[in-house]
Amino acid sequence: MLKKFAIGAALMCAGCVSMGTDYDATAVDHLQVGMNKQQVIEMLGQPNQVIDYADGSQRLVWVHSTGSMFGANARSVGLPFGPDGKLTDVPN
Repeated sequence: MLKKFAIGAALMCAGCVSMGTDYDATAVDHLQVGMNKQQVIEMLGQPNQVIDYADGSQRLVWVHSTGSMFGANARSVGLPFGPDGKLTDVPN
């Protein structure tokens, strides 16, 4: 019985795909304005994209997508940092 379950589980996951940084979405709720980039990266992992602006500020973006034969799911968060490297806003 266990062997059949293991084979079934392996077949179901054979078509699974995961892309991006699998950040902890609940950690986003604990972010606070004024945190530095390193503190945020320790909580969420490395961002998938860093956008640099002319004034020295940045937006760090985390994206994670999954897909299988049963459907797909995606989530993302973009966080603004001032020229001083501190988080300037948090998602509601």
